[in-house]
Parts: sequence; C-alpha cells; structure tokens
Amino acid sequence: MVRDNTIRSKQPAIIFLVGSGTGSTLKNYQSTTEFFFDHNLVEQGFTMVYFDKRGLGDSEGVWYSTSFEQRALDARNVALHLREYDFIDHEQIFVVGHSQGGWIVQIALADYPELFAGGISMAGPTFGVRRQMINDAASILHCKQGLSQQEAERKASRQVSRNLFFISLVGWKGNLRQLNLIKDFEPDAYLKAIHQPFLMMFGENDPLVSPTWSLQALERLFPESLPDNMDYYVAAGEEHSFKIAPSCYQGSWRALPFSTQSRDKIRQWLEANTQPH
Repeated sequence: MVRDNTIRSKQPAIIFLVGSGTGSTLKNYQSTTEFFFDHNLVEQGFTMVYFDKRGLGDSEGVWYSTSFEQRALDARNVALHLREYDFIDHEQIFVVGHSQGGWIVQIALADYPELFAGGISMAGPTFGVRRQMINDAASILHCKQGLSQQEAERKASRQVSRNLFFISLVGWKGNLRQLNLIKDFEPDAYLKAIHQPFLMMFGENDPLVSPTWSLQALERLFPESLPDNMDYYVAAGEEHSFKIAPSCYQGSWRALPFSTQSRDKIRQWLEANTQPH
C-alpha cells in the first residue's frame, strides 16, 4: 500500500491490476504507477494498493493457469482484506486495470458490486481476446508491411486462426497455456452488468487496442446510448501505455513521455466519483 500517513480522515482505496504475461509485474510497472497514481493521487487522499499476479513477484501460484475470473477473484480478496483497515473508506474501494487488467476490472465490477464503488479501464478492450489478437497482428501488418487496414485485418484474422489452432495442440504452459485458457473470453455480459461508475480510457494511436474497434463494440452492446454510469476517453496522440507517440511509432518506447492529460483525467474522474470526508 502507498498512502499519506499524515491524513487522518478515511481514505478511498484504488486497487491496481497489471496487464498480461510475465512482463506485467509491479517492478516493470513502477514508472507507470508512480506517474499516474503515487505522484498524482496519494497526496489527494487516495490509498494505492498493488499486488502481483499469481506466481509473479512475491505472489504464490501459477499465472498462466489463472483465468480472468480468477484474477477478478484475487482483486475481490484484496478488497475484502482492505476492509480490515480503519483508515480505508470501505464504501469507496475502486479498481483500476491496464491492458488485460482492464478486462479484469470489467469482471470485478460486474461480479462484486458490493465491494467496488467503481473502476477505470486503461487501454482495456471492450471486445474479446481473439479480436484483440487480430487487432495486434493487423497493426503490425499495417505498420511494418504497409498493408491497408482492411487487408491487414483479413490477413491477421487468418493468422490468428492458425495460431490458436496450434496453441490448442501444444499450449500446456507459459504464455501458450494462458492463451489457450483465455482465447474464447468475451466481455459483453460483464459490460452489460456494470452499474457502478466506470471510465474506459483508450489511446488514439494504440496498436494493441483500437479505440475505433472499442467504441464500435460499445455501440453494438448499447445501441441506444452508453449507460449513464459509463464514460469513455480517447487520449489524442497517445499509445497503449498512455505515452505520447504517433501512429506506427517504431522508436524507443522508454524514451517517450507519459501523458499529463491522461494523468489529469484519471484524477479528475476519481475526484468526481468519490465522496470527501
């Protein structure tokens, strides 16, 4: 936990959920969490709560055999643990996730409304895993091979179908095992079941999670209009980690600056959806 010990009033808590794979650890997310949360929200009276996925960092278990629903269950258990602390406002526990963690936020809000007051998905898709894999592959084909968006999507769809068939045969451990486990996941039912405040953030130039595809998925789910409890934000000129980068950027990601606009959006949304003491 990261908090300001000098604040005497009860504090809202934010549980952060990392993305996919073995690279998504708290150590590797440190620059992200410090910029967007620790140096942005703690002084405003929020308590930040971090934990690694099963089998990574100091956590027990095996990450690649953990389903999305089990990851959401882990977030639930953390929220229950937070209720043991007197300095935490038990009615204001939020969940924020990046990338794959955004899917987990959707599940946590839908399945545990009695625990979570709201949530933010940072570059989390509103479509399924298979389509996200197509999104990723199509971006590579478009940016590196110069294919049109339509041709890149068609070729990527065939490529992903072949890959998933191969994974079904040999995916026994590691990332292949994880893909075999999550490949059929679709978020529709969870998105429809969310009634708490929910912010979806997308990067305009994100090669992994297209904001266009994401908004199209929302329009399909909610053809009349987006529910009043939901909002979305497309960060202009930003990529998957909410760093400032042009489309098809090929340089060093580490050298890119994080976006102060997206940082401010997170703080403003949280302040608007919490009750001060």
